[in-house]
Amino acid sequence: MNRYLYILYFAALFFTSCVREDIPVDEGDKIVEIIKISGTYTAPQTKTILNGLVTSWENLDKTGVYCAQAKNPGGVVGVKNAEFTASTQTASSFFDGTIFWGAGVHQFYSYYPYSAANSSKEATEIPITLSATQSQAGSTYSHIGDIDFLVSTPKSFNPLTEGAATPVNLVYNHVFSMIEFKVLIPQGTTKFNKIEITTSSAANLSLSSGIIDLTQAKPEGDATYTITGATGSTSSTLNITGDCIVTNNPATSAGAMLMVIPGNHTGSSFTVNAYTDLGVTTVIRDGIIIKRNNKYNLTIIIPFIDLKTAKRFGILSGVGISSSGASIINDMDVGISPGLLASITGFPPATVVNGAIYAPDDIAPGTAAMLTQAKADLTSAYQAAEAAISPVPAIVAGDIGGTTLTPGIYKSLSTLLVQSGNLTLDAQGNTNAFWVFQVADELTTIGGAGGNILLTNGAKAENIFWQIGVSATIGDNTSFKGNILALTSITLNTGATVEGRVLARNGAVVLTSTNIINKPQ
Repeated sequence: MNRYLYILYFAALFFTSCVREDIPVDEGDKIVEIIKISGTYTAPQTKTILNGLVTSWENLDKTGVYCAQAKNPGGVVGVKNAEFTASTQTASSFFDGTIFWGAGVHQFYSYYPYSAANSSKEATEIPITLSATQSQAGSTYSHIGDIDFLVSTPKSFNPLTEGAATPVNLVYNHVFSMIEFKVLIPQGTTKFNKIEITTSSAANLSLSSGIIDLTQAKPEGDATYTITGATGSTSSTLNITGDCIVTNNPATSAGAMLMVIPGNHTGSSFTVNAYTDLGVTTVIRDGIIIKRNNKYNLTIIIPFIDLKTAKRFGILSGVGISSSGASIINDMDVGISPGLLASITGFPPATVVNGAIYAPDDIAPGTAAMLTQAKADLTSAYQAAEAAISPVPAIVAGDIGGTTLTPGIYKSLSTLLVQSGNLTLDAQGNTNAFWVFQVADELTTIGGAGGNILLTNGAKAENIFWQIGVSATIGDNTSFKGNILALTSITLNTGATVEGRVLARNGAVVLTSTNIINKPQ
């Protein structure tokens, strides 16, 4: 009798253990069985909350988790696209979700941001996109979290040896990279509206469609993830809605964040158009290798006086250009309008290096129209310089040689000389500093004991404008800095050199003996 009772007792224990998965368990048992997930970054630069390079998960950020060995809440083995939600606003967050341990070693894969549509997808076939047109609200970068894409390094975890209660820490890696654009304006303020970037290389900046395999190993170093079936575009645009105010201070001027695909653009170039309420400013930069996980910065300075298409010219004249010596114009073009090619004399012996000579009667199609536009842009720049009133112009007169001037607007009601010594322009450490000289009559610099223009503490010739109401004469052996915008004519005497441009609206430009004009920096 007792022997049969023992047999029934052990049989009951055996069947109870076999069906344990189907018997509801209390909350205390689930603490051991449920899989806890946490997530960190390897190089956090592009998440939803951004403060410099410090980023973090945001509450309610959602990731999708795959694990073929784990169990769903109903007990079915094979977790596909389980939704996990960040529970803390930190760089390393715990995630709330409900999946359970199965048997053996578990392999975990994950991605961000979560998409319910991926519940029918395997971990090897997750769709991925990066729109060519992005949108930023004002100066906030919260949009980044909507278009970022992260992939966790595949994680192997054995609950028997590592502890079933131990969180599975998934390390996430960025698939894309980021470019931060800062726009500065020398004076006043304006609003940043749009940024466009285009590369001449074949490598795409945006991705309209593709597939990423979450099970692939993290690429070595800065190598890119493999994306199959990818189609995209070599340009990207960020539209900015709301107030995004541009100032002259890099610390306070609003910026824009654009997400791009990593790629090799070496040997190519980037054309960047920055749109503000003042118009569009274009800069061109040499290509680079955009590396995954990296953040890049590009500062664009809106010219206070914008030469626009006239900027390409080292010499631009209305009626004639002449040279009586072996002068050199470096890295800029020479042009005349409305005068004709016959009015450009002395080339050679004068030479244009890394540039060309243009006249309205050139046979090349479009040359005349290009020169007409350049002269129109020169006229607009001249008028803007003449009308500039902020900051309030300081009155100067006679000979300003031997003085030091800080950035600003300087107005002469008659002729202006740089004769008794060198004129020093001191930027006081601000490389964006500008000078505008408004001269009602003639400008003359005298060589010999002085008469040079010296730049100190970050001053740049590119940001110096000489608006001359009549004509300008640069004296013998004078070293001159800045862009001369003369209503009538400009003459460079023997040995005079210019880092800048000599642009005459209505008169002639005369080079004498061995003059050098270098593109301003």
